Order: sequence, then C-alpha cells, then structure tokens
Amino acid sequence: MKIIQISDTHITHLGGTTNENAERAIRFINSLQADLVVHTGDVTIMDPDRDADREVAARILAGVEAPLKVIPGNHDVGEPGDNPFGDRPVTSERVAAYRAHFGDDRFVELVGDWAVVGIDSELFESGLPEEAEQWEWLERLPEVVAERPALVFTHKPIRAPRAEQQDTHLSIGSVAAPRLEESLAKIDVRGYGSGHLHHYALTWLDGRPVVSAPSTAFNVASETSAELMGPGLSQLGIVEWALAERTAKPYFRAPLDLEDAFLLEIDAVRAALDEMGISLTGLSA
Repeated sequence: MKIIQISDTHITHLGGTTNENAERAIRFINSLQADLVVHTGDVTIMDPDRDADREVAARILAGVEAPLKVIPGNHDVGEPGDNPFGDRPVTSERVAAYRAHFGDDRFVELVGDWAVVGIDSELFESGLPEEAEQWEWLERLPEVVAERPALVFTHKPIRAPRAEQQDTHLSIGSVAAPRLEESLAKIDVRGYGSGHLHHYALTWLDGRPVVSAPSTAFNVASETSAELMGPGLSQLGIVEWALAERTAKPYFRAPLDLEDAFLLEIDAVRAALDEMGISLTGLSA
C-alpha cells in the first residue's frame, strides 16, 4: 500500500513558480498511483486571510486523482503562541475559512489494514474552542483506530529538531507536545510525518520513522535556517510511504521538473510578504 505526503505548496492567486511546482508535483503523484495522498499544510502562500489563495489552491489540488486529505499549516489558519508569523494568530474565523475550502482540519482515514491520522498542529496551545474539541477527538481516537497500525501527520513536528527549540514557531509547543504523545501512545503509531521545515529529514522515535517532508514550493536553506531546523535535504519533493504489514518505510521522491528556488527569489512570495507588512530584512540567504 502506498501513501503519498505532499507539503508546503504555498499556492497563490498571483500564480507563478509555486503554483506551477504544485501542478508538476501533482502530475508526478498521479503517476505513482497512491492509495491516499496527505497534504501536511501550508497549502497557501503566506496570509491565512487571503480567500483568493484558498480558491486557487482548492482548484489545483482537485487535480489529485487519489483520495486526498489536507491538514492546515500556520499560513492557512495562523499560528498559536507569542509573536505569530505576520501577526496572524490562529483564530476560529481562520479555521472556519480553511474548513470551508478544504474540509475538516483533522481526520482519521482507514486505508486497507491501516489508519491514517491527520491532526491540526496550529490549534495546540491556542486556547480556542476548536483546541478543546480536538483534544476530545484525540481521546476517542483509540475507538476508531483499534488495533490497526497508524501513520500520524501534522504540519509542525511533534518534537522540535532540538529540545531547547520546542516552541510554537518550529513545532508543537512544549506544553502540548507531551500530552499529545501521551494520547498517541494509546494507538499503534508506526510512523510520523510533518512539514513546515522545508527540508527532508528522517529520524527515529522508538524504532518508528519520523519524517520532515520537503516543500514543493521553495527552499529556505541558509546558515540561519540550518541552525534552527537541523540537518536535512534542502531539495523540493514529496514523500512516498510504503506500508506493509505493520511497517512504514518513507522514501524521498522528486519529479525532475520542479523549479528549485530560494523563497525570496520568487516574485509572488515577495509580494505576499509585502502585503502582510513583513520586512524582507533578515529573510535573505
């Protein structure tokens, strides 16, 4: 059985490189004939308040031929914690706007003998009613998953690349993460997948693979990002998860026609940041 993970497409109504790369990645994914495709967030380019970006993203993602599940990233619904990116905290209104275009922001999909679980990482430590609802949903997860092996997907990783960086900017926050791990310990998790960091990295937790998925949109490789995010492959691509019995094996995959560029080399990214009032100083390579 085959699950494909795509992440951080950063699609925009402005068009250009990120949209074209998403379309190229989707054509490649369709050639792989997956049983399920999971998008692990940052569907849209930068601003969670741009409905036009969501409309274009939904139209492009409709090209995925396999069943598709999508969870949000911080650029889709805002983020929790102090000093959220672009001063866009996660709100109920932003979550509702996301759901209107992409469906629920969490899911359990039973695929063959497996359970595939998607969780909204941006709700943790938000204090929103939707966070309480998600915790209640997580408590009921064992009833749905039962004895099946499970893959778990989030946008931000459950554990930060380094313990001292466990905060809501790089990962699920330090308060929520132990509680989430306690909840997930009640099911048989065989692999973890996240996005957000724009690089491919494979580590292990209790013998289970933990994958940071690459972006399809742009890379953010620099000395600063490497220090923050740890080692990884700074190449655009997707992740193929091969599932057999109770074993999940992840593989980096990349179509040859993706246009690999640094984020500030892309006109639409610069325009989106400018519209949000974000200074480009300090974001360059």
